[in-house]
Amino acid sequence: MEKELTLKQKDKLAKKIYKSYQRAQLDILYLSQHYNYYPQIDIFKVKEGDTNYQKPDAMILQQMERKQELENFVSMINQIHSHMSKESYSFIESEYLNFYNPDWWIPYFSRASYYRLKHKVLDELIEYTQSFWTSDDLRRLLK
Repeated sequence: MEKELTLKQKDKLAKKIYKSYQRAQLDILYLSQHYNYYPQIDIFKVKEGDTNYQKPDAMILQQMERKQELENFVSMINQIHSHMSKESYSFIESEYLNFYNPDWWIPYFSRASYYRLKHKVLDELIEYTQSFWTSDDLRRLLK
């Protein structure tokens, strides 16, 4: 699939993956800090007609499933990172994870070297993501 995508499409795909990755990490942190998964009873909410108290088990179960899905996604991306070369991961880190300065590459690479490395890194990323997602899943991310 990586051969039929332009650099712009590959970049868009990588940005969406890493935006979802960072969002998942924040959501896991939020869920870990704000939800206690032990059964609790709030005596101020225990009323016969109160809708907030009618299905607390379903809400807890839903939050636990959501947290598990997020943890699976984060571990999948971390596994992809562990298989990438050190040079590729440092590029990903500078370009997508710690994106503070769009011109971070100027002291390190010429323009041609930067784009050559970007092509190589994005091809490697897409190759590893295809072991987890199908080509159709990746195309859906491009929309």
